[in-house]
Amino acid sequence: MFKNLLSAVGWGELPNSFGFSVGEKVDLPFSWQWVLHKGTKKSDGSVVSIFICGKKDLDSQQVAAAKNAVQMAKSLRHTHIIRALDSIETEGGFYLVTEEVIPLLSPEAAEPEEKQPAVWGLYQAFEALSFLHQSGFTHGLFGPCSIFVTKKGEYRLGGFELCRKGADAQALVAQRRNCSPGLVGWPDPPSCLLDGQAPSSGVDFWGAALTMAYVFGSAKTGARGTDFRMDMTRASQDLPPELRKPFADLAKPGPLRGRSPIAELLQLEFFQQHASIRVMCFLGSLHIRSSNEKDAFFENLPGLLDSVPISLQTRQVLPDLLEAQKFPGQEAAQVLPSILKIGIRLKDEEFKEKVAPLVAQLFACPDRAIRFRLLSSIGEMIDHLDDAMINDKIFPECVNGFTDSNGPIREATVKSLIFFVPRLKPKTVEGRVVKLLVKLMQDPEASIRTNAVICSGRISSHVPKAVANQTLLTVLGAGFKDPFAPCRIASLQTLVACAALFSCEEIATRMLPGVCQRLVDPEPSVADTAFTVLSSLQQIVRQQIEERRGSAGP
Repeated sequence: MFKNLLSAVGWGELPNSFGFSVGEKVDLPFSWQWVLHKGTKKSDGSVVSIFICGKKDLDSQQVAAAKNAVQMAKSLRHTHIIRALDSIETEGGFYLVTEEVIPLLSPEAAEPEEKQPAVWGLYQAFEALSFLHQSGFTHGLFGPCSIFVTKKGEYRLGGFELCRKGADAQALVAQRRNCSPGLVGWPDPPSCLLDGQAPSSGVDFWGAALTMAYVFGSAKTGARGTDFRMDMTRASQDLPPELRKPFADLAKPGPLRGRSPIAELLQLEFFQQHASIRVMCFLGSLHIRSSNEKDAFFENLPGLLDSVPISLQTRQVLPDLLEAQKFPGQEAAQVLPSILKIGIRLKDEEFKEKVAPLVAQLFACPDRAIRFRLLSSIGEMIDHLDDAMINDKIFPECVNGFTDSNGPIREATVKSLIFFVPRLKPKTVEGRVVKLLVKLMQDPEASIRTNAVICSGRISSHVPKAVANQTLLTVLGAGFKDPFAPCRIASLQTLVACAALFSCEEIATRMLPGVCQRLVDPEPSVADTAFTVLSSLQQIVRQQIEERRGSAGP
């Protein structure tokens, strides 16, 4: 169908040797001599973007610009420059195949819930521009319309129609009118670019100012793409104070006098100390970092993430971290806290696809540091895990923690039961969990015995009443006599919280004797708690007796 369509509009037929198939058209937010299509690679079905420029309605200058765009895209190699995969020129037009991208100004590129400016994306675009300038090139069309976004949200510089060395600012401004994407209501380059004093790269500086105005202004107003109203006269008000002077200098470029304004801009403290840039630049150079550098970075990363936009965390940081934990010699325990912190922000399906398999895999890992991190975070991620994975893969491995020789692991395992039990099969809870809790009352670690008492009370509502009753009678009976005062207090408080599980006979004959012994406890805080608990239990027993008498009738 597309073959016939392209032929019909005079763009010519693609040879069979062309390794890509042209798919549906992508709507562009501006008028341009290029059209954008989705495409696929014939050999493996991978998704690409295909830029198509028909020659039929172009003048000679526009044809030359299109050819230059293809040549420059194929020859330039930089992380933040759009990656060209293939190209072909037919009698009817030009075809440029790139990695899958969409224009920055497309509605699909916007993050509706994201309130923070895309500082990392801006930095990527400026790094690509700085690379061009340091190589002696002027881009000529730099601005929001020449920036594209990958599926992960990375910014890529494209639009190389006017990109070349030895360009003249006045000529570039004239050519822009004929070759640049058209966007209604957006400003034209300033007149200072036509006075013969501005350097050829001045056109790019003005485009950089335009891009800054868009990135910060759209984040502040919430208007994205073509909905954003560009007003360069007030744009500086939307910028951080430290960027206002550089913005003003870029918006009205003058002689360079040996300066490299874009490179200097990137070295400002605002960019170098920005959390998003620090995180992404470090992850991008992880393979050359020393062990000490990586240790320090991953230790501080969870805190840094609080200042990183959520969309950047989920779309770029998380995939990089998932890869980082596979590095030889890279301890997964270091990376795991940040993975889990980001992972809980994902939708359930995304978590199950990207993070859950790793969680299940790491629970089987004998590394105690990893196990401790997982157990400490289980409360935050349990809702994202399905019951089958919890019962069949995760909890069977977690059970080993109850008999681990390491005290903190046993304690973390006990605490995790509060989150596991509501999701476990009844057979597992009744057959394994309650027995483990009873056994833990003999643990040599006092804090573990205390948490076993607390956990027994917390999970009682998820256990059949008869089982909960019997478990608590045993656990609390041991807890009242425990040599650790906080454990005795926890036992008293748990009894009051779970009193509804006991009959008045059980309270009077089996629980109150233990409570009364604690009235004379040598630890004042235990004795005070016992007096309070005794009063509460008296009221509970009296109420039960009165209700029983009332139901029995006269």
